[in-house]
Amino acid sequence: MSHERTEVNTDEPVVHTLDRLEDVPEPTPAGDFVVIDVIISSTSIVQLFEADAAYVKPFANVDTALAFAETTNDAFLVGEQEGRAIDGFDSGPLPSVLDTHNIEERPVGILTSNGTRAVERIGYDREIFVASTVNAAAIASALEGRGRDVWLVAAGRRGNPTPEDSAGVELVKRHFSGNLTETAEETIKTDIRTSGTARWLTELGFEHEVEQLLQFNSSDIVPRMKNGVFGTV
Repeated sequence: MSHERTEVNTDEPVVHTLDRLEDVPEPTPAGDFVVIDVIISSTSIVQLFEADAAYVKPFANVDTALAFAETTNDAFLVGEQEGRAIDGFDSGPLPSVLDTHNIEERPVGILTSNGTRAVERIGYDREIFVASTVNAAAIASALEGRGRDVWLVAAGRRGNPTPEDSAGVELVKRHFSGNLTETAEETIKTDIRTSGTARWLTELGFEHEVEQLLQFNSSDIVPRMKNGVFGTV
């Protein structure tokens, strides 16, 4: 069953929204793709660039990521699988954990359960941006004027939509259309705060991570993929 929702404005490109990465059409259509994995891959990638990473290379396979680290000078590996640490990786992807490492000018590989799989699904040769709640306005601004269809892809989890990713899609879409009201913003915050993943983080003692996600537009970082690697616009 398709989970695509499409909004058409005759003065703007077509904006497609997908509730889970599995709904990305095959073959992948033309356009700008935005991967939204609020908890936590997208937010982590923004944080890595805030920490001045040289670049961020996404992976969907542990062995490939480890091979990257072995063959790349001063590489730093970030990742999780089903919320668990990965042997041989340097750090988990929570932003507060990343803050404890020196990442400046280091090449970074990242693998997460859903976000980096969404990138693989779309294709490493495509125009892919990364958005979260912390950089939604910056992403919308970067997409404006490009004259291309936009695909907002909520990563979801294990083939199911997640409230936090759908909320992230809604936030980017409203910035893109200029239709973000105070009421809508509060609804989006509530959807994130009450999501199962946010409650899980809170139970683990990472409530501060959830609160950081609710600091909408706190970053102007715009990660964009070129040749299979994320840099910044």
